[in-house]
Amino acid sequence: MRTKMLFVAMMAIMALTACTTDEPDMEPPIIQEDPSIPVLPVGGFQMWPTPTIDDSDLQGEGYTYDYWREHKHEAQTGDELIAMCNVPTDLLKNMSTPNLAWTCFNHPYNIDWAAFNNYYEGILSVMTRFNGYGELMKRKSGAEAVIDLFVQLGYNEEGKISVNEPSMIAWTLVLCTACDYRAFNQEQVSRLAKEVLYKDFIANVTSSANLYLSHKSYCLLGAFMAYHYDETLPEEQRILLASFIRNLSMTYYTSEVDLGRSYTIIKESLNRLAGE
Repeated sequence: MRTKMLFVAMMAIMALTACTTDEPDMEPPIIQEDPSIPVLPVGGFQMWPTPTIDDSDLQGEGYTYDYWREHKHEAQTGDELIAMCNVPTDLLKNMSTPNLAWTCFNHPYNIDWAAFNNYYEGILSVMTRFNGYGELMKRKSGAEAVIDLFVQLGYNEEGKISVNEPSMIAWTLVLCTACDYRAFNQEQVSRLAKEVLYKDFIANVTSSANLYLSHKSYCLLGAFMAYHYDETLPEEQRILLASFIRNLSMTYYTSEVDLGRSYTIIKESLNRLAGE
């Protein structure tokens, strides 16, 4: 079986390299028997470290990005624009964690996830370049605040999301990183599973220009949760979800995945994690 898989992989690579287009060649999909999803290296930045900052007494206000708004026309590069968004240290260290989460949610360049071929890599790039996320991930209530805000981002009476959907998708991807780095405890996982099931149900029964991407982001988050937290998953299903995550993170799928079966596994797993 392994020899056959290697032969198929080699044939696929040869077929890819034989094609010539005006676009840069895309790397072939990585075929691996290990079902684990590698936690992507991010230039020495430690994603979701063990929290050490006691934030129980912090009550400071959030950040409004006024400096960025007033000076963004002066920036010469994209890096300078992003740097202008960093929160002043004194304000950052005293900001309440709920206000810090809201500040991160409103980061002007969260939308940069959409500029990457891999959406997950895109949100990692955003998070590692903004000091607000770095602070949030070190707070003892940081993971809880991320879920709290996700729950608060609800729907209006018409069933449409009450914030712009690209921002909601970005926050959903932030939650994916917390799952990938196992930042949540079991109680938080249960609460989040219930909310993902609810939000995805609403997304599927309402109309929206970004309906597909909203549903896609919820499914991706569900897959991360099932993969990392559902200890009852058979190994074969874990392998399928690993492939599902790698593919659903991409703008375009790099290989075929059994989407219908993956969705079923994710929904069943979320129900288990939610305790339902």
